[in-house]
Amino acid sequence: MVHDVERTASLIQRLEVQGARNIALSGVKALGDAARKSKAKTLKDFIKELERNADMLSKARVTEPALRNGLEEAVLAARCAGDVRAAKANVAASTKEYAGRLSKAFDRVIDIGVHRIRDGDVILTHCHSSTVTNLLKAAHKQGKRIKVFCTETRPKYQGRITAKELTAAGIPTTMIVDSCARTVMNDVDLVLLGADAFTSDGFLVNKVGTSQIALVAKEARTMLACACETMKFDPLTLAGSWEPIEERSVKEVWDKPPKKLKIFNPAFDLTPPHLLGFVITELGVISPFEVGHILRERQDAVKKRWEQ
Repeated sequence: MVHDVERTASLIQRLEVQGARNIALSGVKALGDAARKSKAKTLKDFIKELERNADMLSKARVTEPALRNGLEEAVLAARCAGDVRAAKANVAASTKEYAGRLSKAFDRVIDIGVHRIRDGDVILTHCHSSTVTNLLKAAHKQGKRIKVFCTETRPKYQGRITAKELTAAGIPTTMIVDSCARTVMNDVDLVLLGADAFTSDGFLVNKVGTSQIALVAKEARTMLACACETMKFDPLTLAGSWEPIEERSVKEVWDKPPKKLKIFNPAFDLTPPHLLGFVITELGVISPFEVGHILRERQDAVKKRWEQ
């Protein structure tokens, strides 16, 4: 129903649901529930309703292709049906399959990525990524003696979530302010980041500040890697679209700023592929320059599934 979609969109917008994977799972579930409860009598009306709901959810966080990809797959599945009943069945199948694929991909990224962490590594991470934190915890459980630097991640301090999770797991963790990255970089063996999106030309879209950390790592000759599921690769960029960068409320930076002061608060920035060492995905460890090829293959597979 619409109010369920509105509530989920609001939770995502207010950051009460965080992390690209969690956002995608909650959004796709909300769309599937709304489709199941739809009172539309004709296929045309059902698809219009589905498209409106998908649009509302995708606009809650525009820089989240993992969410958008799942929503678009569900809409495509509905369009390939012959009537409302079949459309509902297709949407249910699509959303369930997508959620399952996301979960399996997440587990696979952890299994692959843990081999890239060595005993004794000092790792720096930025913001909060459930993929990264679970990967680090998996390495710790294997007995690898790792240490972690995590940034506080202004202005919403998502790094505190990372710090709490890692210390609770028994991993020696040190929090630093964002501008301290260069100070500690010579002591770091690996910078390990999550991702909100990847463009078809291999640019990483992640929490603002990532590109500066990447430049610092390059200057210090420290390896930088990203761990993410390929559902975060954005097919819109294949057709020439720029990856949208969400700009958030100035109140996150300064609740009561001086009059006439302008505040710019982008949530993400772009890191070029030449600054990335490798990307850990459910398909294996890849170069960021391979993202476009994987996107084209996935688009073809999705279309073939529902158009047959």
